[in-house]
Amino acid sequence: METGSSEQSIVKEEVLMKGKWVQVLETTYKDPTGKTRVWETVKRTTRKQNALTDGVAVFAVLKKTLHYDCLVMIKQFRPALGCYCLEFPAGLMDDGETPECAAVRELLEETGYKGETSGTSPVVCLDPGLSNCSTQFVTVYINGDDSENIKPKQRLGKRANNPSL
Repeated sequence: METGSSEQSIVKEEVLMKGKWVQVLETTYKDPTGKTRVWETVKRTTRKQNALTDGVAVFAVLKKTLHYDCLVMIKQFRPALGCYCLEFPAGLMDDGETPECAAVRELLEETGYKGETSGTSPVVCLDPGLSNCSTQFVTVYINGDDSENIKPKQRLGKRANNPSL
């Protein structure tokens, strides 16, 4: 939400805690009235150099002859919430990877499905009041009639033990 003032700015940031995937900062900034305020923020430590976004979320549509189109989602335990969540397949971008390539890779790793991209959203901030985390939604169509997509199996590999991905 814009306030009309161009005087808002970050004054300083102090790292309170740095982990493997995120860091917590005490961010001092000027508000619209010029008053100095302090806010706690979270920033990813994993954003690739020159990347516009941290990762992708895959809006995967399974299309099969004589069936309704279905959204493909995954069930995953999320420690921050202490429960299972139903989510779009998603993950962080690798160095030099496009959002479209990351989406196809993540879909294959997390669901076993192979698909083709058809569109990518602009960069979206996920929780801008707390963090700098951002993503792009990529629509991927899956041909459910293709023999490769009949009985898909996850291919988590190197990322299976990485809770941030």
